Amino acid sequence: MRTTYNDVSRDPNRAVSNQAASVEARVIGIFVFDGFSMLPAVEVVDIFDKANQVLVVGHGDAPSYRTFFVSRHGGCVSSSASIDVLTQPAEQFRSARAVFVASGETASDITKDLKLSDWLRGTTSQVEEVFAIGNGDASLAFIGASGQPQKPNIPTAHGDAWLVDGTGSNASNHASRSAVRHALALIKQDFGVSVLRRVLELLPDTGSPEFNAIAANNAKSIKEKIYESAQWITRNCNKAISITVAAQTAGMSDRSYLRHFRAEMGVKPSEHLRRSRVELAAVLLESSDLPVDKIARRCGLTSGECLARLFRQVLHLSPTEYRSRLRSNIAQTREAI
Repeated sequence: MRTTYNDVSRDPNRAVSNQAASVEARVIGIFVFDGFSMLPAVEVVDIFDKANQVLVVGHGDAPSYRTFFVSRHGGCVSSSASIDVLTQPAEQFRSARAVFVASGETASDITKDLKLSDWLRGTTSQVEEVFAIGNGDASLAFIGASGQPQKPNIPTAHGDAWLVDGTGSNASNHASRSAVRHALALIKQDFGVSVLRRVLELLPDTGSPEFNAIAANNAKSIKEKIYESAQWITRNCNKAISITVAAQTAGMSDRSYLRHFRAEMGVKPSEHLRRSRVELAAVLLESSDLPVDKIARRCGLTSGECLARLFRQVLHLSPTEYRSRLRSNIAQTREAI
């Protein structure tokens, strides 16, 4: 049996009229597509509902959050659990504090439909904070890949493809918890640690270190956070790294992280990762006789061809040429001695 999720507080017909009556409310858009994962999307909505409960009790006239399910044309959108969600049409979605994108289980509708991806890119381009729910990370990566004008903080499918999480249940669970963390981080930014801690008290399973870290006061500067994160990337360059995990090392949203990383380091995180992998490969080429394919895998790459391409981009020569020149120089130095 198909059911419809139609909480009257998020009814699009009421949302349009109520939005004018609550001018100061912080608007949160949950962009959904057919086949989206219902549970993580509802978890995000619940975070902001809990924040509203806290704000009403303790802050009186403080602005609250309004969450809207949004789709391209409005109306009902079916989730992967066969639950229909009533959505607000995107044309009536004027501005937002943040947008969460929950695409289908494979994100195929967005990645195969150029008009749909262009629409999503244009609709989210004016929003400062854009986060993924479930496979929404693949969709966000894809919409930055067409070469069209885009905001600099949207990861691209070729420049930042390494930042997209893998697929499968573990990745979906990770992405779900990531979206919850981002929602909590927004509440902390807007209303401070004390409100966030009261919200956490209303939520189940928030005793884990990852949630405690969000609620902790952190006196480190942005520069310190970015440099520590860059060091973390260097130490873990032999592994697959996602933008979400990298951003979490700095306690930032994906978009803020990309912006601050480039400002502080002079390069994108993906470029820093590439250089770190080249440096690790150079050490292995010098200190071992391992074939290039094995060195590539130890540097987080899939093949020797990938490593060769990376070496040419950074050092303008192949790994074998690098090893040959290095050993030739060492031999000449020994002869001179």
